[in-house]
Amino acid sequence: MMHVIVPATVGALASLAVAMLSAYLAARQQRRSALDVEHRLLRESYLNPLRFHLVENHFRLVDTVERVEAAGGRFAEVDVVSAPEEISSKSASWFTGEGARLTSAVYLSACLFVHTARVRDNVPYLRLTASVDTRLAELLLQVQIGFLKDRGIPYVLQNSIGHDLWHREDQRLRSYREFCDLLADPSTRVWFDPLIRVHLETGRGEKLYRIRVLLDAIEQLARFLDDCVSGGRSVTSRSNTERVARASYQRSLADPGVNLHTQQADRDTAR
Repeated sequence: MMHVIVPATVGALASLAVAMLSAYLAARQQRRSALDVEHRLLRESYLNPLRFHLVENHFRLVDTVERVEAAGGRFAEVDVVSAPEEISSKSASWFTGEGARLTSAVYLSACLFVHTARVRDNVPYLRLTASVDTRLAELLLQVQIGFLKDRGIPYVLQNSIGHDLWHREDQRLRSYREFCDLLADPSTRVWFDPLIRVHLETGRGEKLYRIRVLLDAIEQLARFLDDCVSGGRSVTSRSNTERVARASYQRSLADPGVNLHTQQADRDTAR
């Protein structure tokens, strides 16, 4: 009798062990899949948008400083008003024409404030490791300090601008046109005045030390995010792309036989 019971018991226990192991592995795989989805949403909703706007601001600021230095201390396309108050009296065509270089630069910085605020507000819920969480907070602060230097933009105002430019109902950034409508209204433009002044001062070749500190902070945060999302060097990639586009544009100017549509596309990119 025992020679029948023992094998049967062993077989039953083995089957149970296999079932338990299978259930454990299945649950583990589910948790891993859920974690992968969570990390993807983290990258798509928070880290990649922040990374993108860091790169956009880095390129625009570097380009402005280079043009200031090349022009002997002033970049006329940015220095288009004597004070922020003048902007509210401008026509819609001014925002898409003469004033576009200034107001688009202000818009890009405001978009960066949106994403720094969103990441900072949600860091406790993003399930980052303690070391990543701490380093991210430190690097975000360094970017804020860059904008703050030399009587720039106070921390709380940076956060306020970020919250104001985020469309809560639609869960999106406000468009450039919506942003220009805010600047056209003196009661809302005043909240952006310190940011406008920072870009005016930069276009006039003033307080460039602030911009160099800011650029360094942006580069450090961008490199950190590149590693977080397992991406390439975003700042370097954008710079190389723009360099190639400008070289192509210069070649098209030297060759009158180049297609006019190609010339216009290169010119738009070079801006």
